[in-house]
Amino acid sequence: MSKKVLIVDDEEDIRSYLDSLLSDNGYETVLAADGEEAFEKLPDFLPDAIILDIVMPNQSGVGFYRKIKKNDTYKGIPVIVLTGFSGYKDFFSRDYHTLPKPRIFMEKPIIPEELLDNIKAMVS
Repeated sequence: MSKKVLIVDDEEDIRSYLDSLLSDNGYETVLAADGEEAFEKLPDFLPDAIILDIVMPNQSGVGFYRKIKKNDTYKGIPVIVLTGFSGYKDFFSRDYHTLPKPRIFMEKPIIPEELLDNIKAMVS
């Protein structure tokens, strides 16, 4: 049975690229353009991992992250923060005393082999 990954990014080309990359490597994917859409999809597609951008409309990646880490059903899902925004760790640092930090931080541009290695390690 293939592992499931939720891809949350507001850039359609990034979502499409990640969808192709992961699908070609045996993962089942679901795509969301922001945190609101991602949270709506969680009950029907309980992922094994989440790839999460930070800066998005409607609900940012940080807001989505906080929401899932406070939810008993979703808090155990490992998250890779994948962003082109510098200073991204600062957004999460104020919550470290109450929430676990994201499992992995990666910067864009995407290095496919590194991303695949990180996902494999998280869902194994």
